Amino acid sequence: MNFKIREGINSDYIDISNISIEVHNLHLENRPDVFRDVNNLLLKEYFEDLLNSNDKKLFVVENMDNKELVAYCIIRIVTTQSISILISRSIAYVDEFCVKSNYKKNGIGRLLFKYIIDYAKTEGATSLQLVVWEFNKDAIKFYETMGMSTRNRKIELNL
Repeated sequence: MNFKIREGINSDYIDISNISIEVHNLHLENRPDVFRDVNNLLLKEYFEDLLNSNDKKLFVVENMDNKELVAYCIIRIVTTQSISILISRSIAYVDEFCVKSNYKKNGIGRLLFKYIIDYAKTEGATSLQLVVWEFNKDAIKFYETMGMSTRNRKIELNL
């Protein structure tokens, strides 16, 4: 298979919506106390704003053999606030990273992840960060194999 990474375009809306449903269903299944069962996850207005954003990028992986979108990533570069106890720095923050289930374990995620690392470096980021849910063991394992490590933890007590 031949894959190409490119920036997202308006006509990608339906495909990205479908991929995001797969990921949302995993979250809904594991944390129904947090996630709602909704019909439309990716509002068209949000998608259009994303494409026109100056601080966010949407990258997609397209299977060039059949023109199918198989993965996408939303990434933004942020500069942390300079306060007396913290060093100000530029961080690449991954808002979403999704690979279609039938394309997992084929190197697509690795290809896209390496691409966003290169993008982050060219934008001057000194760190790449994201949030992954504790139940998502496959994602955690993937990110660890890509060199990521736990930076801090957000823990909860349900009352």
